[in-house]
Amino acid sequence: MKIGLRVSGLFGLLALCACLSVRAEDKLILIKNNQVISGRIVKEDIENIQIELKGQGSVSYKPSEVLDIEWGITDPIDFRDGYNSFKKGAYGRAADTFGGLLKDEESMKTFPPQAKAYLNYIYAESLYRAEKPQDAMAAFEKFMNEFKTSSFTTAAVGSMVDCAIMTGDFGKVPALLGQLRQQGGEQGAQADYLEGKMLLAQKKPKDADQRFSKAAAAATTASTRGLALMGQARVAVANADLTKARDLAQKALTANPPRVVAAEAHLVIGDAIVAEVDAKKPTGDELVNAYLDALLAYLRVPLLYDGDRATEPRAMYQAGDVLKRMSKLPNRGADRIRAITVFTKLTQDGRYRGTEYAAKAAEALKTFR
Repeated sequence: MKIGLRVSGLFGLLALCACLSVRAEDKLILIKNNQVISGRIVKEDIENIQIELKGQGSVSYKPSEVLDIEWGITDPIDFRDGYNSFKKGAYGRAADTFGGLLKDEESMKTFPPQAKAYLNYIYAESLYRAEKPQDAMAAFEKFMNEFKTSSFTTAAVGSMVDCAIMTGDFGKVPALLGQLRQQGGEQGAQADYLEGKMLLAQKKPKDADQRFSKAAAAATTASTRGLALMGQARVAVANADLTKARDLAQKALTANPPRVVAAEAHLVIGDAIVAEVDAKKPTGDELVNAYLDALLAYLRVPLLYDGDRATEPRAMYQAGDVLKRMSKLPNRGADRIRAITVFTKLTQDGRYRGTEYAAKAAEALKTFR
């Protein structure tokens, strides 16, 4: 009997060790200086993300301080496969992998409870990035219903607003924004920013500007404040107030903004220059120099702030479009090859494949044949 208990206990210990061996350290990547904090995430919600450090107790961070989370989950292996696919831009494959994992009841029994909200969120996000907005919206709604207090709810609502913009189905957005506003604080400012984004897509620049202004005034983080400022710059471009748009973008850049804000600022500057060219129709060296300024603004995004799906594919497409325009000018024939190269990269690179700008690039390539 004692031998049996010992054997049983030994197997139990080995099983425990096996469980421990398949969970590597989690990593929090902080917005400030991209600092990496390694340990074991023991809690995540809308208030804070708590990570237990090896032999040093635990520390907590507000979600607004965290740029990304890298979960140290190696089993079930499907999670790692899906995560790697997502990081490589293979969003359709990631969605299939995460979706299959969520349906596997046995795997889900062993999945870390602290990461279940993330798994549901990243599944929906993969569908959204794979350009399946209706499926993504359904998955996001399931996530929002089951994980109301997760730190990923704000990002989820942002993607849901984009899904609504893609499909033209804006009816669900007010309730989503209401959920964010109920949480108060920074989430309220983010709700105002997202509503402004939706109103701008609906071609209501005046109403959008009011929301962006409110968001900028209420924001407590540089990211939300900067994005709201760039929203106002977008309104200025829509209103053909190009000087104001560029001034706002330059103002944002001088404030040492987060990467996503800086990328958006360079996009605004490029868009303002192109809009000015279309309005004033300069010629000769003035036209070439204006196009070169716009091109530099667009190319700064993939060179300095790569990895953001909201800005990088669009910047690449706009850069290709400027090169295409330049190729039609005297003595600028080489820009034709450069434009084709940029458009081809957009259509073939996994990081961009599936975006609307990859599709637009494919159409643009047809005009060179």
